[in-house]
Amino acid sequence: MKKIFISSLVMVSIFAYSQKFSDLKFETNVPDAENHYIVLPVKEGEKNFSFGFMYFDEAAGYTFRSLGTLYEDSGILKHRIDEEMKNGAMLVRVENLGFKSGMVSDEMLKAFKLPTQPEWLKNYLSSASENEKSLRRASLMNGASFPQLALPKLLKLYNNNYRTEALYFELVFSYNAMGKFAEAEKIAAEAIKNKKTDDLVKKEYIYALVHQEKLKEADDFLTKNLSTFTTENNKIEAMINTIASSAHHSNFTIAEKWLKELKSQPNINRYQKNINQLESIIKEKQSKIQ
Repeated sequence: MKKIFISSLVMVSIFAYSQKFSDLKFETNVPDAENHYIVLPVKEGEKNFSFGFMYFDEAAGYTFRSLGTLYEDSGILKHRIDEEMKNGAMLVRVENLGFKSGMVSDEMLKAFKLPTQPEWLKNYLSSASENEKSLRRASLMNGASFPQLALPKLLKLYNNNYRTEALYFELVFSYNAMGKFAEAEKIAAEAIKNKKTDDLVKKEYIYALVHQEKLKEADDFLTKNLSTFTTENNKIEAMINTIASSAHHSNFTIAEKWLKELKSQPNINRYQKNINQLESIIKEKQSKIQ
């Protein structure tokens, strides 16, 4: 039985790239390297490059499978399969999606006598639609704090008239995470109009409003829709964002209204720390204008 060795890799270091292999350009981020053979950069002074294949595991996300090393022999690139890889596989779960690697060209693959895609890749292919697969990847990018990578994928889906609650949420989330609050508001409002909204979209809508100082709009929306939230955490977060922003902008009427409502919620002891912080913000802001 083959053994699988799995490690978690957060590739956040800035490497001093070796200039030995002039044909290798380390400029491809993780999502763009999907389903390609890649080479990892090395620290200055190292002679061998890690060589492998980047793919997407539906259960674990972007994964690098090590296939050995690349080395230079008399100015010619060659590859070597590590002995331990013959009886197993080293899998690396990639968390930093902005990490840059070098793509292996088709010419190199031919020289190495390697197939365009390895046979084992079929075990990881999803039966989901292309739209669903693209959305799944964009969602992972958002979750990994790379909304700038997710946004182009989401806009492509949106411009192709793909509309689901999940698509709306991920798109609004990306815009909010990138500080594009007006765009987030517009998409969230469309989702609400089209009745393709859930707690997440409503929460992000309020976030977009309060970050544009549209406090009355946020207050009105939350008043009308508070009872429609189905999950406690999302409802509480929506209220906390409204209170904090209102207090920050010295709108104490709205801040105190929702602070009172927040305190009346069941299981509110779990959020006592948040309540204390909000009360301190309100008190501090009030003291400055008295």
